Amino acid sequence: MRLVGAIIGVGLMAAPVLADAVDERAARKMLFSDRGHAVQVADGLSETDAATVRAIIPLMAEQLRQPVRYYAAIAWSPENGLVHESLQGAMNHHTPGAAARAAVAACNAQLATGTGCEVAAWVVPKRYKRHDLSLSVSATAAFNGTYRKTDGPKVFAISPALGSWSIATGEAAALADCAAQSGAADCEVVIRD
Repeated sequence: MRLVGAIIGVGLMAAPVLADAVDERAARKMLFSDRGHAVQVADGLSETDAATVRAIIPLMAEQLRQPVRYYAAIAWSPENGLVHESLQGAMNHHTPGAAARAAVAACNAQLATGTGCEVAAWVVPKRYKRHDLSLSVSATAAFNGTYRKTDGPKVFAISPALGSWSIATGEAAALADCAAQSGAADCEVVIRD
């Protein structure tokens, strides 16, 4: 989920608070379309830096030969500028906050000393607003394509930190498959029918 490669508000960074799994009907109301995205640039960037960050996203997509998928974040070291090896990104996470944490960690890992990276921008769904449940674009597509078309008992599990996900007929199988995909220790059931 790492790409090459200021926080604009508590609402954007806050992790969803989902006490219990929701059913398919409730999930459909909370999830965004798996088509299209918007770029939100962090407050405090100069007009030049904001324009540069907006221009970087299509270049990243071209380099990766795939679209940049929500939820994504681009982190940079203000001390080193945007044209530096510490510029890093993370995509296809389940929340803007998870993408931001991954991008900042990757950026800080590229710095010779200290930790000074900040988020420069987020890629979010069109008309984004915070919901109690959010899924990455690939997980949302799987929810719409596979989960909703599956009859009988079904479970959707995700790793909030790493972005992995799984659909299975039972909770144990969904959690095990989610963990096996990325080595995640935080998989949890978020949708259950």
